[in-house]
Amino acid sequence: MPNERPEFRPIEAAPARRLWPYAVLGAIIAGLLIWIFRHDGPGAQQKQVALATVPPAAASAQIDPKPLVSPEVSKPKEKDSPNVIGNAVAAAGKLAMVARAELDRELGRTKAAQKQVDAYRKQIGDLQKELTEARAQMAAMQKTHAPPPPSDQEQILQMLAPVLRTASN
Repeated sequence: MPNERPEFRPIEAAPARRLWPYAVLGAIIAGLLIWIFRHDGPGAQQKQVALATVPPAAASAQIDPKPLVSPEVSKPKEKDSPNVIGNAVAAAGKLAMVARAELDRELGRTKAAQKQVDAYRKQIGDLQKELTEARAQMAAMQKTHAPPPPSDQEQILQMLAPVLRTASN
């Protein structure tokens, strides 16, 4: 009994996803990251005051030669131009380049791991073939060293042995 309604909705009838919330969310996240990297909080001022009171030789000994954050991003830039958006976009671009490099590195690791898995699977397949050949050789060897089957007379004696033992007792 056919229905007038279709069983499945056509793909064209599916509601379209709205992309603007994702764009707004991405802009907010990028803005927060830029603000965090550029924020000159009270902790940074205290560190500058503490370093100003230390003699120059001791101050240079305390500076880490390899900072965790690149100096371009961690140092607040001087206000050369009022191009705040351009500076923010440049900082976000630098962060994106670092993220892209990390992504490329992880993709390379993934591909290397997949190649290694394929090599291991091939090795396992070769070892399984060798195992089946070895088992076949062992079975053939056992057949050649097995005693010949008993003759008809021996089979009859083996079947009658329990009966003859009970009869002789």
